Amino acid sequence: MLTRRTVLRSLPAVAALPHAIYGHAAASKSSMRLLIGTGTGQKSTSKGIYAADWNPATGEVGEITLVAEADSPTWLALSPKAPHVYTVAESHASMVFAYDIKHDAKGAITLTRINDQSSRGGGPTHISVNHDGKSAFVANYGGGSLTSYKILPDGSLSEPVSHFQTTPVDDAPEHAKPHIHESTPTPDGRHLLVNDLGSDRIWIYTIDPDTAVLTPATQPFWQGRNKSGPRHMTFHPNNRWVYSVNELDSTIDHLLWDAKAGTLTTIGNFVSTLNPDFPRNTAFASEVLTSPDGRFVYAGNRRDETIAMFTVDPKSGDITLAQVIAHGGVTARHVTLDPSGKFLLVACQDSGAVVVMGRDTATGKLSNPLHTYPLGSPQCLVFTT
Repeated sequence: MLTRRTVLRSLPAVAALPHAIYGHAAASKSSMRLLIGTGTGQKSTSKGIYAADWNPATGEVGEITLVAEADSPTWLALSPKAPHVYTVAESHASMVFAYDIKHDAKGAITLTRINDQSSRGGGPTHISVNHDGKSAFVANYGGGSLTSYKILPDGSLSEPVSHFQTTPVDDAPEHAKPHIHESTPTPDGRHLLVNDLGSDRIWIYTIDPDTAVLTPATQPFWQGRNKSGPRHMTFHPNNRWVYSVNELDSTIDHLLWDAKAGTLTTIGNFVSTLNPDFPRNTAFASEVLTSPDGRFVYAGNRRDETIAMFTVDPKSGDITLAQVIAHGGVTARHVTLDPSGKFLLVACQDSGAVVVMGRDTATGKLSNPLHTYPLGSPQCLVFTT
């Protein structure tokens, strides 16, 4: 399987049962469920996409069950308009897949594959769906390219309708190849912002709402700092402030999105995601997210193996580091909040576990890990009904 980062340290993954894995305590029946994308290559014991009941009162995860065998479905994206989920196959196959989400007689999730398409690039690492549910976008990390698809009425993916190959910006080792890692539709769905850690840029495209065809915007890109490595981003609920996490130097840039002009500009100083005593340029920050109320920002750190929490200034949007806490696993590939906001979940890729941490919704601060559930190479966590 194509990888994005040489594993700096690794623990053996906990052996998984062929079809089900049990946590420390079963979650009570609820209408909320957790879907988990995994890596299936190398030493991983996982076989595809998994699902489990989620207990919003206790933060417990129920029986983790294989619901679709798939080749390294390392990123999942739900349709906001229909019961469909889309995933990449981050492997030599370089494919993307569409699934129909259904429930059996007992209410358990089942996934049925609708169709698949080529990602048209090496190492697809991320897929996003526009807010109207009519288009999807794939970031090919290994090939440094971006592909768009129209989503058809039955939920299937069309053949690719746009494909852009980015190019290196100079001869520096960090810039030898473009590495697109994420594509994010803007809140109004009219533009696509594309993080490229190989060029230290965020590319900007306009989206045709009818065809899903992409066109470079008038401002074709935002230029980041040298060797920072823009990886992922999150919008503040006001739809203007953007926080972009940088993998290479473990920082967050505060940006301003102008929806009318289609421009992205820097408005604040960059902030480290690490404890002050941890060496810079060695931790490889992974994920960034904003709390639903817009008061807090969270970031995952790999190698340092921590979660950073920031407070947001309500007037300027500037963020201030308020907490750095260990999550107890190895390689925090993905971090997300549950729908209640009371829990933060971490997909620990190299220790083979999903970790649940408590969260104080008033202060934003996180607790030490509450629950840990073994699963081979978990890499993406999404909640659905």
